[in-house]
Amino acid sequence: MNARSKLLALAAAALTLPALPALADFQVIEITTPARSDVYYAPPSTYYNTPSPVYSYSPPTTTYYTTTEYVAPAIEVTAPYLTEDQRITGDVADAIAADPRVSGRIGVDTYNNEVTLSGYTSTPGQARHAERDARGVDGVRHVNNEIRPRVGGNP
Repeated sequence: MNARSKLLALAAAALTLPALPALADFQVIEITTPARSDVYYAPPSTYYNTPSPVYSYSPPTTTYYTTTEYVAPAIEVTAPYLTEDQRITGDVADAIAADPRVSGRIGVDTYNNEVTLSGYTSTPGQARHAERDARGVDGVRHVNNEIRPRVGGNP
């Protein structure tokens, strides 16, 4: 075995190792069930000198089948935990986006409940409206408005 094939085998083994704990979480259930074969009847045979037909009967045989089921553990879904600053950033961005009086490109950054607005708007009044929207969000202590208006430019 040359060095390259050893390296490939090692890499393949390393890729399968993280999957092994996931397979260990599966619950193995073995179910043994009897499977009865049908009772077979032969059609009556006709003999010329017998008063009644003769039936052939075979008794049922019982065999057992074992089935194995792999049951995955229940999936637990958790939402990521948002810090207070992340929540405030999202709420401020939503408040500014919902205001029809504000247009432009506005960035929102929050640190220790202090919001910094950056970017540009079409008019100075829109920058003030964005600042008012940010101040109206719960948890905001201070707003640094660094929005620059681009008078006459398209947002």
